[in-house]
Amino acid sequence: MNTGVIKKNILLLVCSIAVAVVLDQVTKILVTNALTPFEPPREIFGSLLRFKLAYNPYGVFSLSYGHGILYYILTIAGVILFTYIGLSQTERLKVAIFGLIIGGALGNLLDRLRLGHVIDYIDMGLGNYRWFTYNVADAFITIGAIILIVQELLFKKKDQSDPTPL
Repeated sequence: MNTGVIKKNILLLVCSIAVAVVLDQVTKILVTNALTPFEPPREIFGSLLRFKLAYNPYGVFSLSYGHGILYYILTIAGVILFTYIGLSQTERLKVAIFGLIIGGALGNLLDRLRLGHVIDYIDMGLGNYRWFTYNVADAFITIGAIILIVQELLFKKKDQSDPTPL
């Protein structure tokens, strides 16, 4: 990979990260100024989409996976790994997607460093059947991962030297 491509990847990755972090942090500021943790959820689109302020001291989907320091270590390791992978991509869309995933991770890491927990507020479901409460950073991470997986599974270019069909 030449240095021109690497420089463009760095710029795109940094811009994608910045967009994700800024959107995540701005929405969290707006929500924490408008809601309190113990008030009933505010319906945005009926019971399908509601806003409900929650503080998540644990990991993804509010699951606990060990000592609190692990949330920091795993996030930092993931950011380093995904930065390396993102910069090595040849497709600009993939670079941008890696940037959004990294930005989501950094948005939640900022919450942990600043507050000791992550601010969650998006509450989706039907009636009493609810998904885990999440935030914009989680959405960037999840949607980015889904796009990468779908691209890899459905749109992977067939290797010319491999005679087996997909």
